[in-house]
This record gives sequence, C-alpha cells and structure tokens, in this order.
Amino acid sequence: MATLWDALRSGVLEEYRLPDWEVRPKLRPAFLAQELLQWADSTPELMDNAKAIGRRLLIEHLAQLFCDFSCSKRPPAGDVRRMIPTKRGVVSVHAPGLRVYGWSCRPGCLIAITAALETDTKLNRKLNDRKRDHVLAFARKHGLETTILKGELYELFPSAS
Repeated sequence: MATLWDALRSGVLEEYRLPDWEVRPKLRPAFLAQELLQWADSTPELMDNAKAIGRRLLIEHLAQLFCDFSCSKRPPAGDVRRMIPTKRGVVSVHAPGLRVYGWSCRPGCLIAITAALETDTKLNRKLNDRKRDHVLAFARKHGLETTILKGELYELFPSAS
C-alpha cells in the first residue's frame, strides 16, 4: 500500500502549481498524473484554434479548470460529477470541451489521472467507462486504492474556509 507522498516522491504524481498569472490564493490541492500532462502535451486539438471554445483554446480551459478548482471557495457544482457506479469513488471534472477523471483522496483534494475530449466521449459512449476503469487500474498499479475517498460530492469537495 502506497501513500500519496510515495506517488509524489516517485514522480507518478505531481502537485499542481498555480501559474504566475493566477492572483487568487490556493485553497485546495490538486495532484496530476504524469500521463495526464503527457496527454495534454500530445493532443493537438488542445492547441487548435478551430477547436477553441469562446476565446480560449482547450489547453487554456484545462489550465483554468485546475486554477478554479484550486482557488475558488467552492468548485463549481456542475463541474465535478460522480462516475457510475458511484461506489468506486471515481469522479469526472468537466471543463468546456474536456473531461478530466480522477478521485478525491481527502476532502477538498483532487487527484487527476487522465482526460478526454468531450467530443470523443460523445462519439464513443464507452469511453467514459474505459476512463473510469483506467483510473481504478492506475490506483491499483501504484498501490493507491486506499486513498480513494468515497462519499457524497459535498463531502468530497466542501467549500474552502
């Protein structure tokens, strides 16, 4: 059985650091899997102006998702969703055009493992199931199953004080 700190020390996860342009204080931690960062670097759609939503590229929406999660007093209620079946503890966090999959290891903390383009999840209905299963396999592979907190969303992601 590994701990979150073991995963950080080994480089499997890294703590999300706020970008220089973010002026809000960090209220809650987020940890990102190396594979999520690699996915972001290797997915050309994230940098494609034709795929932009509003005035932001998808990569900018991804950065804003983690900033908002880390800095908002309350993560936007509609953006954090429980994956089915709920007893597994996997959540998805939604940003415009994106889905990020992970779990909470303690109240107010997000461990983000993998992501997908929203268009891909709509074209392939089984992709969400595969992403949920991938999150669970990642936790098993790295001995982090015991860090998956289960419960109601308001318990997992309470308002920051």
